[in-house]
Amino acid sequence: MTPSGPRWRLPPGQRLAFEDFDDGIVLFDALVGSTHLVNATAAEALAVIEETPGLSAAEIHERLLRRLELAPDALPLPAVEELLARLAELDLVAGA
Repeated sequence: MTPSGPRWRLPPGQRLAFEDFDDGIVLFDALVGSTHLVNATAAEALAVIEETPGLSAAEIHERLLRRLELAPDALPLPAVEELLARLAELDLVAGA
């Protein structure tokens, strides 16, 4: 079965830089020159998308569970879909 929904990638020209601080992860959005404070899940989701563009939300969810060593009930798919929507609102990712 092929996953449905958007395939997620970074927008053209986007480069992300992360710095981990005691109170969170600061993300520098090189495309527009802004910074964002993100949690580990958002940072990992962006890393997954940057490493493998074109994944569906379900595929990103599966990789996040493995990378963060979480059970599916600790990070449900709808939470990942909401995270992706929020990252898209910030123009950090694009779904096609």
